[in-house]
Formats: sequence, structure tokens, C-alpha cells
Amino acid sequence: MKKLLLATTAFVVLAVGSASAADLRPAYKAAPLPPPVYSWTGMYWGVNIGYSWGQNKDDLSATLLGASAVVSDHQNVNGVIGGFQSGYNYQFGQWVWGWETDFQVSGQKGSTVYGVVPGLNVSADHKLPWFGTTRSRLGFLWSPTVLVYGTAGAAYGQVKSDYAVNVAGVGTVATASVKDNRVGWTAGAGIEGVIGGGWTAKLEYLYIDLGKETTTVNLLNAATATFDRRFTDNIVRVGFNYRWGGGAY
Repeated sequence: MKKLLLATTAFVVLAVGSASAADLRPAYKAAPLPPPVYSWTGMYWGVNIGYSWGQNKDDLSATLLGASAVVSDHQNVNGVIGGFQSGYNYQFGQWVWGWETDFQVSGQKGSTVYGVVPGLNVSADHKLPWFGTTRSRLGFLWSPTVLVYGTAGAAYGQVKSDYAVNVAGVGTVATASVKDNRVGWTAGAGIEGVIGGGWTAKLEYLYIDLGKETTTVNLLNAATATFDRRFTDNIVRVGFNYRWGGGAY
């Protein structure tokens, strides 16, 4: 009986000791999952706002009652711009290629006065009511969520000019309005970064050249004015894009 009691006691002690030792072993925890990798691939839409420093260069050839003159001048055509853009990115490694198109409403305007001959001048008001671009983009990932890129492509827009012929002591004797839609080119660079979810923010610079347009205006059958007009623009703008599906895969 004593032997049986001792054996039972020893068994209980061993069992309790084994259970206690098991309780002291560290619990197993799964390794944490790596953070998701951001992907730039996909379609996006967005808005932008900025400022433009434009320049309209005029070469004016005028003839009035047998007198002629040639005048060259340039005018600053500056103002606030704003619009929207859409595009598509494709990421391969640390590079991102894509295309983007945008349309802008512009408040750019400027004016000047051309002195043609003594007692005669032509005043001009220039505006760029709207413009747009369609460009390719190629960028390098400074980090997984920061893209530095260059961009180039086609530009288009409407240039509007209002002219008035003024004679000393008489006033305005004739007016003319010239409005034309042009196609040119653009190039620039920018930086874009992820701000959360599918949203990104960008800072961008573009140079736009809308080319040269020649217009001849007859005034009162007594004067002829020929304008060779060239319009260029420098744009700085900030924008926000949203890509459907977030950005991580």
C-alpha cells in the first residue's frame, strides 16, 4: 500500500512539473507580414491650379496712306490657370512610363502700344482663354512613393488679340479682333508623391510654344497691318490625382 501511494505521488509530481515546464515555454508567434509595396500602375484623374508667365511676340508691319513702318515688340501675358488632367501609368521596376492629357482655363492677359509713325499708334490686348496638352511621361522612383519625371508632347490653345488704331487728336479710327486656335509643343518636369490611399500630389513645370501665326488686317481701306504673332508660356502648377484601387498590391 505504501509503495502504491509513493508511486502515485511521484506520478502526480512529475505530471505537474511537466505541465509547469510546458507553461513556461514561449508561445509561438507568426512573423509579421511585410508592408505592401506601392504600385504606380493604373488610370488616374485629377485637378490642378497654378500660374503662367506667357509672352506674345509681335512683328508688326503697317502701311497707312503710303507711309509704312515695321515694329517689333513683346508683351507679358500672365495670369492664374486651373483645370483637370487624366492619364495612365505603367510601372516597371523603379521606372514609371505613362501618358497624360490636360485642359486648362486661363486668366492670362497683357497689353501694349505700338508707335508706328509720329501721331499714329496701335494698341493691343492679348489673351489666352484656354489651352491644353497631351504628353508622355517617363519617371524614376526616388523612393517607392516619390516619383521624379520628365514630360513632353503636343500643346494647343486659343490666342485672342484685340487691336485699335489711334490717331493723335482724333482718337481711335479703327479696330480689329484676331482669334485663332494653334497647335505647338510642350516639355517640362515634375515631382509626384503619395499622400494616402489612391491620392497623390504633384508639383510641375511646363514650357509651351504655340508657334507663329501671320494675320493681315485691312483698316478702312486706307491702312494695312500684318502681324506675325508667336506665343510662348511658362507654367508652374500643383495638382492632385486619384487612382482607383488604392496603390498597394
